[in-house]
Amino acid sequence: MGYFLAVANRKGGVGKSTISVILAHAFAVWGDKRVLLIDLDAQSNSSLSLMGNAQWIEAQKSSRNIAAYIEDRMYGQNPIGDYVLRSVGDIEKDNGEPTAIDLLPGSLQFEDMQDELISHYSRHNTPFRQAKSRCAEHFRRALNFAAPLADLIILDCAPGISNATQAALRLADQVIVPFRPDSVSEFAVDKISMIIEAKDPEALVATPHNERRYRCLANYVRAGGQDQVFIETIAADHPTLTTQLPMSGDLANAFFWSPERQTLEEKYGAAVQPMNGLYRELSAYIPI
Repeated sequence: MGYFLAVANRKGGVGKSTISVILAHAFAVWGDKRVLLIDLDAQSNSSLSLMGNAQWIEAQKSSRNIAAYIEDRMYGQNPIGDYVLRSVGDIEKDNGEPTAIDLLPGSLQFEDMQDELISHYSRHNTPFRQAKSRCAEHFRRALNFAAPLADLIILDCAPGISNATQAALRLADQVIVPFRPDSVSEFAVDKISMIIEAKDPEALVATPHNERRYRCLANYVRAGGQDQVFIETIAADHPTLTTQLPMSGDLANAFFWSPERQTLEEKYGAAVQPMNGLYRELSAYIPI
């Protein structure tokens, strides 16, 4: 059964989709694993990075996306595999073979779908809180059907804490929390850590770092300045990966889909080194 890895933060602009795609590439190439990325963000950035604009538009027209899957599960038992696109991406292994990366694409309709699901469970005067809980459970069950499809299932979560994100956090075996080294991120990490662990501040503080279900990851790190101060402050209160991803033009450019397959070195350039460090460090936590 697959290992669920969620990438989440309440704060936007911290690189969740970038990290999700990096991890998909790294575990598929260096780990030789079958990877499934599920795009839970209506912006669909990780989907666009893995399949390009034209294929993403076609996935919307053919209803092979996360919104269509969740909606159809309200009325039937359509298998999740019917909505998954196989062997996506513009990366190849060093021997020229394509990587085993599959994708359940995102959809601009996903936010509307979540509202529709709330309405579905609010029938017959069901209290809103109860309907919301049922909605989150609907998402959790639906996502859990992906377990047999891959060695690693990456859940790319939207900013904030939607029903889908709540379900992903409950389902995940491990959560990666990317953050920018700034004061706002300190508050965002504090908030999402309590949601992940389902604990109040006092109980969370009493939980040793190595017993927590999440790891923080510093992203967009600049040389010098105050960045290391913010990182050390967060690391004092939360389990934080040693690897740091730099503010990098090579990393930013690698996020754009290419019509021709490339090796990781060709696609990521100088950024392949911190990417490899992240893969090696996470491999110690992910038993696949």
